[in-house]
Amino acid sequence: MGSGRGSGKDAVRRPRFLGALERHPLLWGTLIGVTLVAALGCGAYLWPVPQSGRDRLATPSPPSQTLPAREPVSPAPVEGMPGSGVVAQGMVIDPDSAATSDVPVKATVTYEVASRGSVHANMEAFARQVARFLEDPRGWRSVGIEFVPVDSGGSITVWLTEDSQVPSFSSICSVGLSCSIGPDIIINEVRWVEGAPAGVMDRVPVVDYRKMVVNHEVGHWLGHHLHSSCPGPGQVAPLMMQQSKGLDGCLFNPYPLPSELSAPDLLGR
Repeated sequence: MGSGRGSGKDAVRRPRFLGALERHPLLWGTLIGVTLVAALGCGAYLWPVPQSGRDRLATPSPPSQTLPAREPVSPAPVEGMPGSGVVAQGMVIDPDSAATSDVPVKATVTYEVASRGSVHANMEAFARQVARFLEDPRGWRSVGIEFVPVDSGGSITVWLTEDSQVPSFSSICSVGLSCSIGPDIIINEVRWVEGAPAGVMDRVPVVDYRKMVVNHEVGHWLGHHLHSSCPGPGQVAPLMMQQSKGLDGCLFNPYPLPSELSAPDLLGR
């Protein structure tokens, strides 16, 4: 007779840990917890959570490239009247060179630089440009006159003057233009800063207009008392023409023409 238990061959063997779990139910919680931790660990590895911007590793930037420097483009040469700087459109090229004249010095003129009225332009820059214009071999230096700046006691004074103060030198001077009265070369500050009156020489650079005004007014002191007129449309304007009032068809010109290369009151005719 059997004992009621199957023999070793007929009975199904149960894993020992199941018996342990039945005797100790708390072990189920431990087993489930271990399983969840393992699963979450694998998930975190397979699907990483995005990190914050502060903690994220910086993505290396591509190496910067330095573009080769562009070579400066020189303006195309403008053809004009040889030696005069005057071009077909009335524009003037000012090379700002340190050229000197080889004409022998026949007379030396000392000059001062001063201001009158409420002047806002830089006086040091004004003095430098006046000196450059007077030393230019294309200007009155080509007559044989050397201009030397002095602190006081000069033969002439070049004034940078507030426009409203220009007539204070003489009633023949106006607030709109520059003037020359005896040894006083009066440069209107508005004209110095802005150039020619609107609509007169709109394409003439201010620096060239300044040069013309200084040479024109100094020319009066040298003996060119009368104003010239335009010799004809398309021709170069005489320096002693009142170019600030209009060109009358002539080409702008900041230098004395060959016919004007004299200093009657200084050197005689």
